[in-house]
Formats: sequence, C-alpha cells, structure tokens
Amino acid sequence: MSERTRGLATLLRRTQWLLDDLAFHVGSGRLDAGEFEEASAALEEIVLLLKENRPEPERTA
Repeated sequence: MSERTRGLATLLRRTQWLLDDLAFHVGSGRLDAGEFEEASAALEEIVLLLKENRPEPERTA
C-alpha cells in the first residue's frame, strides 16, 4: 500500500465513522449544522481523492 492509498483508506474509514454518528444523530432528531458541514467537507475531499487515485481502465483486446 502506497502512502497515497493509505491516506485515502484512512480518510474513508474516518468518514465512515463520521457518517455513522451523523446518521444516528439525524435519526434521533438531533441535527447539528457543524456535523453536516464536517460531513460535507469530508465527502468533498473523498470525491477528489477517489478521482486522483482512480485506476486506469483495463483494455480488452
């Protein structure tokens, strides 16, 4: 695993936990603007990193 993919894996896992917490809070009616902003920022960063680390499509002959 490269340093780059390790960072992506770490961010994906942290965001998963963040979204788990957010889902629990939303489900219980506790809406917090800060949590929404934090989740939005994390997801935007993930989108960029996924695009940067996207593997090249395999070519078929």
